Amino acid sequence: MNRAYEVQLTTGHILRHAPAQSTQGHDAALIDIAQDLLLRHLSDRGVLEYVSFKGGTALRKIYAGAAGRFSTDLDFAFTDLDTAQSDVIGLINAEIDGAVLGPFTYGVTYRRNRPTITYSSNLEGTLRPTLESKLDVGPPPWLEPVRRPWVTVPIHNLYGGPLPDLIVVSLNENIAEKIARLNRRSPARDAFDLVWVASTPGLDVDRALVRRLAVLKIWVDLNGLTSNHHHWAVQPEARLFDVNRWLNPLKASDFDDENIGLLTTPRPDLDDLGQELSGLYGWLANLDSDELKVARGLAQDRTLVLKLIGELPGNRLRDAVR
Repeated sequence: MNRAYEVQLTTGHILRHAPAQSTQGHDAALIDIAQDLLLRHLSDRGVLEYVSFKGGTALRKIYAGAAGRFSTDLDFAFTDLDTAQSDVIGLINAEIDGAVLGPFTYGVTYRRNRPTITYSSNLEGTLRPTLESKLDVGPPPWLEPVRRPWVTVPIHNLYGGPLPDLIVVSLNENIAEKIARLNRRSPARDAFDLVWVASTPGLDVDRALVRRLAVLKIWVDLNGLTSNHHHWAVQPEARLFDVNRWLNPLKASDFDDENIGLLTTPRPDLDDLGQELSGLYGWLANLDSDELKVARGLAQDRTLVLKLIGELPGNRLRDAVR
């Protein structure tokens, strides 16, 4: 479906929306707004029915709003286990490349066979240097995705029409994937997201389910998982589940992306962030007997892992993975 929207944006609106008074903060705000319009366009065109929105950008737009950090990447998971990957990725890329939405022109480029979205804007009277963000579509979620509305922020009033509800990976699984990534790397952005979730009242977080998911995903990072149409690849930086990582606070020097200050207002103190993370997620160390076995990371435990994945709420992957 093609819909016409009268998008009314000025440079002043961008500056007020920006997380920091800097070129980088201004660029983050431009990308944030451009992604809003792009997600609406992709929804109107029907292609978002095939994928579930996830990651930090989904957390900001669907759960946190202005309280969350800016996130520049667009991460999705194939919603259906039987969806042909190449068909969906081709549809998404075709709808993005060459699209003109409000003041933005979009493109798709490839680096090492991975797509990158480019954004150009003429908001300041001349074409800005091209901005970019990663586009990733991964294997299906293990829990049933949910359809949720956006958290409204003031800039939405200038988009000339409503933003559609989006299919998103469940909050519990999104959190578990961030935990699994923090087990192998130390991105401050993921730590910030996890602290925000744990500190925000009213979010429906199931700690036991999150811990089970995280331990299983860390095992899959080490050993891989396959279905008829999808593959959860072994991660090069994967390592065993590290209880101490959640009991002992990370220091500022442990984090590997200290530019988080460009994406949040105010900039968090990274030593404080490490303290908060361990204080709020120490319960990850409370593994039950099955989780203790899985946490060994042994390939020989695949039968147990497949059983536990098949028993997750909704049983989406029961008898579907190997």
